[in-house]
Amino acid sequence: MAKKKYDLVLFGATSFVGQILTAYLANTAASGERFKWAIAGRNAEKLEQVKKSVGQNAAKVPVIVADAADNAAMLGLCEQAKVVVSTVGPYALFGEPLIKACVATGTDYCDLTGEVQWIRRMIHRYEREAKRTGARIVHCCGFDSIPSDLGTWFIQSAAREKFGAPCQQVKMRVKAARGEFSGGTVASLMNVASEAASDKQLRKE
Repeated sequence: MAKKKYDLVLFGATSFVGQILTAYLANTAASGERFKWAIAGRNAEKLEQVKKSVGQNAAKVPVIVADAADNAAMLGLCEQAKVVVSTVGPYALFGEPLIKACVATGTDYCDLTGEVQWIRRMIHRYEREAKRTGARIVHCCGFDSIPSDLGTWFIQSAAREKFGAPCQQVKMRVKAARGEFSGGTVASLMNVASEAASDKQLRKE
């Protein structure tokens, strides 16, 4: 397999979370010899606007134009990247072609979906092939898992230190939160509700 051009490609850089992540990467991991990254999406003009809004640190970040519905474009994107981070939702509507391309090219992938019905479908359809090609597909890298994962790690570390053994069970409860849902999150929730309305098994899950 040919050497990958980029260490990371952010697909969906014009989305709410995509813009935040673009700014973070630009300000903490400026593109250079040691770490090469690019932003991607379907609209070149909007991608350039994101770069401009971030400032000088993003001025030289490459732009890849690719539509989530274009299988060839997804393959072309994945062939250039070691890792693809996707912020393009609702994933149940737009996410599968990118998963399929990552699996085919052995490209690692992560997203921030909480759409469990879609995650189940992706595992069922692509897990075997992903194991063959070495593609690591990681979902839920957002609020749906990070607070609970980090909270569990912290609690278990403290339990081992104080009691010499980890807790047998950890439960998480969200008491309060600040901020609002992004447009993508709202769209994802609406799509899950729509799918569940016509799928008894999904409602059960």
